[in-house]
Amino acid sequence: MKRRIFLAIPVPPAVKKRLGPSVSDLKNKLSDWRINWVAPKNLHITLVFFGWVKAEQVKTIRAESSAAISGSLPFEVATGELSLEGRPLWLEIEQGQDEIKSLAENLSNKLTQKGSLEEERGFHSHLTLGRVKKKGKSKLPKAKAKFSWKVNRLVLYESRFVRKQRIYEEVFSFPLK
Repeated sequence: MKRRIFLAIPVPPAVKKRLGPSVSDLKNKLSDWRINWVAPKNLHITLVFFGWVKAEQVKTIRAESSAAISGSLPFEVATGELSLEGRPLWLEIEQGQDEIKSLAENLSNKLTQKGSLEEERGFHSHLTLGRVKKKGKSKLPKAKAKFSWKVNRLVLYESRFVRKQRIYEEVFSFPLK
């Protein structure tokens, strides 16, 4: 059996709650656009997307990921401007970008060496809010609010499709010490 997994920085519930009104405002301003919005409960900053892996590989990925982030310390993250890059609509990461990039590179290097990861896409830290299906005539607004939180853990998630909804289920949490 295969599982679709990824490693990410979770967005804390309090930040998700504060993001809600901003996303609602954005939906209103872009009402003539067709966008698949990310459910608030699914908000995260992806570090490594593994895709479909065999169930038995998850244990290895967990161990390798844990080793790759050992010694990583908690840090602050803050969002910045709203950006559109192709289909994804996201908030840029303003503070914590260096730490996130370092984590992503350490993970990628460790996992590539061990054969758990073959992806060679470039990395750009961001918080995806939605995926644009079709642009409308209204212009992309400026982000009014900034959101910040302390990153003190990473999460290995499994992505599943349940009742026509994408569900991200926590498989394992890696504390930053």
